[in-house]
Amino acid sequence: MVQFDCIEKPLSRLFNVYGRFIARHPVWFLICPLVLTAALGSGVYNFHAEYDVEKLFSPEGARSKDERSKMQRMFPELEKSDNFSAIGILTLGQYGRVIVTSKERDGNVLKDDVFKEVAQLDKDIRNITIDVAGTRYTYTDLCAGRCEAETDALIILHGVMKVNLNVLSYPVHRVAQGPSNVRFFLGSTIGGVSTTADGDTEAKAWSLYYHLLSYENGEAVTKWQEKFLLITGKKHYKHITVTRFTGHSLEDELKRNANAVFTLLPILLIVLIAFTVVSCMSADWVRSKPWLGPMGLLSAGLAIVSGFGLVLHTGVPFIDIVATSPFLVLGIGVDDMFVMLAAWRQTDFRWSVEERMGKAFSEAALSITITSLTDVLSIGIGTITKFRSVRIFCTYTAIAVLFDYFYQISFFAACMVITGHREAGNRHPATCMKAVPKSLARHRSAIYRLFCTGGYTAEETADSRNTADVSAMAFFRNTWGGLLSTRPVKILLVHVYLVYLGFAIWGCASVNEGITLDRLAADDSYIADYFDRDIRYFREYGHAVNVVVGQEMALWRKTERNRIEAVLREFEESEYFHGSDVTSAWIRDFTSFIGSDSLDSGNFSATLDYFLSNHSLLNVNYNMDIKMESGKVKYSRFFVFSNETDTSIRESEMMSTARAIADKHKDLNVTVYHPTFVIYDQYIAVWPNTRQNLLIATAAMFVVSLFLIPHPVCSLWVTFSIVSICTGVIGYMTWWDVNLDTISMINIIICIGFSVDFSAHITYAFVSADGDTGNQRMRNALYALGYPITQERDGGFRTPRGYRDDCQPKMSDLPRRESSPIKHLSSPRVRDRGVRTNHAPMSYANSGMALPYRTSVHHNSCPGGQGFRPALSGRGRAENKYFESHEFVSPANNVHCLQYNNARSHEHRLQAGGLRGPGNRYGTHRDYSLPSC
Repeated sequence: MVQFDCIEKPLSRLFNVYGRFIARHPVWFLICPLVLTAALGSGVYNFHAEYDVEKLFSPEGARSKDERSKMQRMFPELEKSDNFSAIGILTLGQYGRVIVTSKERDGNVLKDDVFKEVAQLDKDIRNITIDVAGTRYTYTDLCAGRCEAETDALIILHGVMKVNLNVLSYPVHRVAQGPSNVRFFLGSTIGGVSTTADGDTEAKAWSLYYHLLSYENGEAVTKWQEKFLLITGKKHYKHITVTRFTGHSLEDELKRNANAVFTLLPILLIVLIAFTVVSCMSADWVRSKPWLGPMGLLSAGLAIVSGFGLVLHTGVPFIDIVATSPFLVLGIGVDDMFVMLAAWRQTDFRWSVEERMGKAFSEAALSITITSLTDVLSIGIGTITKFRSVRIFCTYTAIAVLFDYFYQISFFAACMVITGHREAGNRHPATCMKAVPKSLARHRSAIYRLFCTGGYTAEETADSRNTADVSAMAFFRNTWGGLLSTRPVKILLVHVYLVYLGFAIWGCASVNEGITLDRLAADDSYIADYFDRDIRYFREYGHAVNVVVGQEMALWRKTERNRIEAVLREFEESEYFHGSDVTSAWIRDFTSFIGSDSLDSGNFSATLDYFLSNHSLLNVNYNMDIKMESGKVKYSRFFVFSNETDTSIRESEMMSTARAIADKHKDLNVTVYHPTFVIYDQYIAVWPNTRQNLLIATAAMFVVSLFLIPHPVCSLWVTFSIVSICTGVIGYMTWWDVNLDTISMINIIICIGFSVDFSAHITYAFVSADGDTGNQRMRNALYALGYPITQERDGGFRTPRGYRDDCQPKMSDLPRRESSPIKHLSSPRVRDRGVRTNHAPMSYANSGMALPYRTSVHHNSCPGGQGFRPALSGRGRAENKYFESHEFVSPANNVHCLQYNNARSHEHRLQAGGLRGPGNRYGTHRDYSLPSC
């Protein structure tokens, strides 16, 4: 099979050299990361946090921001005027709001007992006073518009309650005032309205708004809101329950989220330290490395400080979701640490530290290079999205993961060298004193042998493989692999996967998009109850959407007024908006006002001025809806009310419908806008951005795997695995009630990088495994990777080169059995030799080893590769499949190489060791059965 390893092989050799270099100079690799971290960590002095919900979670370049800018140019005085109108605001601004529900069984708030407590609550809020710089402020000093607006609504409703609730009309109630009727819009004051069998009106909730002028007295406004939350939160009432919210609540909750996450870090560190220490232990104290666990965490911690410090130096603000990044980086760092340690344990403990570091780095460093590269790429791709929160998170995390990679192959590698020297010196990890091998401590107590012994004597033969691992690996090959090889199990798994994929695709088709504001807070936050009641009771008449006609018009002409009327009717006929009984349109009242009178350009302005001075609507002032210039109406504004926007889908569709209607009337330059559109725009942008990230990241992962995992089939299967996993994650979000929003987008981006790690290794293991059938190759692949993957990616270090090295049999890994004595060898120049391999020591006689063999001689297989000749001794003979003895002798350095070739023509070299002693005419040999490669 063709291997595409033009990049992988040179990198493996390079890391071998690099590992040896670290082993020779570990001190510099300890000091330099510490100095660099101290320098970059100074970025904390540039720390500044950002909690603006609009900036963070609304897409940049959103249409709503252009619409708002256009509105501000048309009506610059809207939010800075005594004529402030609550339904005409262009930003959510600063305010306090309470939603009151009844504790009574029927839940009706239109009762005297409930009303008295609501009135008392309103009085308590209006009496809030604060002191700023020696000046005392009350609500009257800070309120926007008519400070008594909410009180007026309470008075009207109380008057109706005293007379007869049958006469209450909802959502617009008309009250006679002089020659005309004043309309009170109650859709935002009471919610959950229904009519009883007796014709009375019931309501489930009151809503009281207290708008503040945020453009001035900013400090006073902030303090007033803080006291508002305190007063409304601590007061307890007999008949009502109060939920509250302010213009600062979301920002405060984001800060609280960040603080709550940081408080979990010490717990995580304690758990990780305990876990890593235990994981780095073994049955042999000398070979145990408990201190490498904390050093691995320290390495990841240094990476977090360096990465965050560097980003802060560039002026990027800190946001609350970045507080979760250390958890991710620590997890990646611990994983890389296990990979490095696993590679070290695979080396022969009799080698020098330099040799072991070179071998470990040639395998592990390449593996964590692949996984770190895929992680950094997948996370880094998130920096091209339109969402500022995602870009900031991905910037912090990608840089920290990159530093984690560099520190793992420098700082942590140096720590490995130090512990390697301790191991080579046969020293105890707790005391650094020489440990006594167990074989020499048989006369000591059991406690001493358990805690104070370790290592081996020079004469002992040790098997470097953990026998528990061998048993577990055999389980995956024999038991689990055998189960998966059966036809019924295969059929079952295919059907299970198809069911999984079917539900995933179904979920993808109905996933909810966009982050709802209540999900920005913790589950136990006070705003969770607030949003629950707001959605339940006040979304029937949810939003007063601005409809602005930006075309200059001669509205004294009936035909021109009819053009505007046609636009309004189109909104009112949509399922997402209420009808004309709710719409606030000055043009209709003006048309009714003039009746059949004819107008012309001469008397139009005077008539309009008279109309505006004699008509009023609670919370709406027509003076703010008209902009005159040269006797013509230059800009004109109307309000249509949304209908049942209680889900993110309805909100998104309502906004899209409004924009579609506006786009149909470009001749009138129609613009639609509501402050919440800035948040709703994410519903439209989140899926295209997620799709873009998925496609780019998947393509990038394919290219990386194609170059660094030397097999094209692997790259295709890895890509399929990424698509399958991401489809499942996105699809099942629907069933888990998780929206596709900026937060879940981050998780999907990270998912792409992580999904490469296992799939790349297991697919390559399968296509590279030996076996005549797919079942055999599958079982061999599970033997190599099943148990390590179960150990949290410990097997990830088996990169493509690692697979090929595993195909070269290690004598320490092979099952051994004692056989019969060997007869006297006839040749005087061939004697029994103690032979050791590159992996583990062993001893065997020169005859009787049964190995798979094909007659093929490579004279360069040993050092000093010249003058090689086969030397057959006694009964030794070369056969087509097995041989008794086949020895190649190098006179230059007395190195004996045992040459065999299997199906892939791998070589194995054995170096000559000490002699068993002259005259030893008989001996015992061990028979090694080599596994298929």
